[in-house]
Amino acid sequence: MNCRLPLCLSTFGIYCLLLLVSSLCPAQGLVRQQPPRDWPYLDPAADSVAGISLYRAYELLKNRPSTPVVVGVLDSGVDISHEDLREVIWVNPKEIPGNGTDDDKNGYTDDLNGWNFMGAKDGTTYEYDQPEITQTYILLKPKYDQANRSRLNATEQRQYDTYQTAKKLFLQRYQAIQPKRLALADTARFWQIAARIEARLGDNTPTAVAIRNLELGGDSVTIAVRNLLANAYNPAYGSFANYTRLIRENWLRFRRAIASDADIAYNPDYNPRATVGDNPSDPTERFYGSPSMQIGQSKELAMHGSHVAGIIGAKRSNGAGMDGVADNVRLMVVSVVPAHGDERDKDVANGIRYAVENGAKVINMSFGKRLSPYKEQVDAAIRYAEEHDVLIVHAAGNNGENYDSLPAYPSARYENGQTAQNVIVVGNNTWRINDGLPNRSSNYGPQTVDLFAPGTEILSTIPNNQYASFSGTSMAAPHTAGVAALLRSYFPTLTAAQVKAILLKSSYKPRLTVRKPGRGNQVPFKSLSRSGGLLNAYEAVKMALEQ
Repeated sequence: MNCRLPLCLSTFGIYCLLLLVSSLCPAQGLVRQQPPRDWPYLDPAADSVAGISLYRAYELLKNRPSTPVVVGVLDSGVDISHEDLREVIWVNPKEIPGNGTDDDKNGYTDDLNGWNFMGAKDGTTYEYDQPEITQTYILLKPKYDQANRSRLNATEQRQYDTYQTAKKLFLQRYQAIQPKRLALADTARFWQIAARIEARLGDNTPTAVAIRNLELGGDSVTIAVRNLLANAYNPAYGSFANYTRLIRENWLRFRRAIASDADIAYNPDYNPRATVGDNPSDPTERFYGSPSMQIGQSKELAMHGSHVAGIIGAKRSNGAGMDGVADNVRLMVVSVVPAHGDERDKDVANGIRYAVENGAKVINMSFGKRLSPYKEQVDAAIRYAEEHDVLIVHAAGNNGENYDSLPAYPSARYENGQTAQNVIVVGNNTWRINDGLPNRSSNYGPQTVDLFAPGTEILSTIPNNQYASFSGTSMAAPHTAGVAALLRSYFPTLTAAQVKAILLKSSYKPRLTVRKPGRGNQVPFKSLSRSGGLLNAYEAVKMALEQ
């Protein structure tokens, strides 16, 4: 549902990982037009690029006063020391840093810049969590595995049904990975069998089929190792001997890439929350985690969140890297999404409440999943934000599917059938004002996706003063959150509902027939979202000025 890296890489991904040669990864002969570096800020009419017309918006706002707006970045964490972010990170004015005392009495000690709901007290944070089906299976099994549905109340029946869905999917995948688990259970045995295969193949360059068809005896472990090596093989490795050499040299990365489903994703004994110290099955628990995230040498921690944060509010006109959308924001870091795997309902609900209680007026949520074991807690948190006039911007997801018919969470639809009026759901558009305007991977929906925003090849901040271009609705949402923050900064009397209405009404509506995401048939672009349009900062500011 989001643009984070999946737990399990494809064979092609393993190939790129093992060879560590980036030139071998792109498709040969692929020629692709590159957009301008600042394309998201250009104007669709004047520049023939499907940007948000941000430069023109700032022309309208010239010499107009603004007030700082706090934006809650609910994500994987943010590198608060980044050269383009450190000046715009929220600072809790009521907290004395590092004194071990909850100075503002909000329940979160030393929360100077936000809170990390996935961290140990010292800020150490796990990178890998399980997908939602495994989490749900583990969390709800004790209560619902032997339950009688007819004796449950409405909330329990929903959880029971969610558990049954998770159980079916989990057990299917758990059984499917047993051969892989068997192959890797004994490393010494693995290399003994690999040596037998190498002795048969020598320096020849085989095919995956040739490896799989080798007769090595009927032992189940031998068969499992042989098939695993065959499945991960690519002719670009060269000889089988060279292939096994590469695996030896990169064993830990190979194991993580090829077996994360067995070791982590569908392993019910894997428990990343042990370091956090909370009770994962208690969704009402609020005060756990850490005021910081220790990124260290990790390549994944805070990667996604830092990119999202930069789009919203990287320091403008400072001569470093890139400029964020909003020029007077304070980015509140609320860490609720693991670098790999799915976010937990408990953390999301607590993250929303934390952001609201500590002054956020806009919350960005660039994540999502298909099951929600504790949806009631998340619904209550969204309703709490609605009651406190906080706008939530949510990424639609990257499945190329109709969001109207997807089980997708967090959801603007409350369990009682009502719809939250403070949530905007955003799809991903490219820079092309032609039939390729919607990104092929973006979800869409005339009832549940509100508008589209730039989300393709977006340059932004990543940890350690670096920059990178990512794609996905995870990038489209923060463009929208940035414009929402811009409106709330320059027009502070606007409510969350008014800002949402302005963003939808002011969207740029191209009269185009486009390729529907995923399937490829031609449809009117206006049929893909509620507004039928693209985020447009200039028209939004113009409308706010008129109001």
